[in-house]
Amino acid sequence: MKHFARTLVAAAARNAACRLSPATGTSAFVRPCARAVRPLGVQTTAAIRGLSTSAPLRANGAADSDLSHTLSEEITYETTQAAEEGEPEFIQAFTNKTGFKLKTKTGEQRVVMTKQFGSETIKVEFDVSEILNIDDPIADISVYRENDQGEAVKEAEKKSEDTPDDFPIVFTATITKPGAPVLFLELESEEGEIGINHMRLLSEEQADTACLESDWARQKTYCGPIFGQLSDDLKENVDAFLAERSIDTALTLFMQDFIEHKEQGEYLNWLKKFKAFIDA
Repeated sequence: MKHFARTLVAAAARNAACRLSPATGTSAFVRPCARAVRPLGVQTTAAIRGLSTSAPLRANGAADSDLSHTLSEEITYETTQAAEEGEPEFIQAFTNKTGFKLKTKTGEQRVVMTKQFGSETIKVEFDVSEILNIDDPIADISVYRENDQGEAVKEAEKKSEDTPDDFPIVFTATITKPGAPVLFLELESEEGEIGINHMRLLSEEQADTACLESDWARQKTYCGPIFGQLSDDLKENVDAFLAERSIDTALTLFMQDFIEHKEQGEYLNWLKKFKAFIDA
């Protein structure tokens, strides 16, 4: 009991030592109370550092430097290749022969070719994205299957030379002349041959390929007969009509070559823009 009383007295003394001084408003006996009176919700700088689990902020990612270096190497290689090859001669040769004039811009996929044929204005349009139709080159592949005895048996072979060099291109040709509806052809080339998907006769407004509203209006018009079901004489005459206006095999081969040429330039431009983004 005396021990219990002494304990109460000691506790009272400690509490008194921690009371605030009326004169100063501060603790009369500071040290015993120093660790006990830290306000809740307030953390020291050391405590904040110790509790922080987020990664430090960076101006750039850890992989940015390597990516920028790789892009620089690729840009140097592509620039050197382009300088060595120079401006291809096939472009000038084709335009001189056919009278077509090319119009395209760096950074845009659309290519427009125009020419005059008597009183007619002929416009051919295609996209660089048509190169996506090309089959990816493959190495020699042997295909095996397992027979009933669990043995691997060669089933087929695929040779890299089986991959075709060309690729199909979907394009349009617009032929206009005074006092007549516009002949609008939706075409597709493959292996040098041109297939006619649709032959529409439109107003000038409907034939405007740069206008989305015209595209919608164009889709509502009669698309023309199925070309393959026309009489042989009519098909031959239509083919001759187009060939006389340089819409022929030579055009399809030129489009393939030009798409590959322009795609290389667009790739180099893309590399430069990508590197500028990474380095910013």
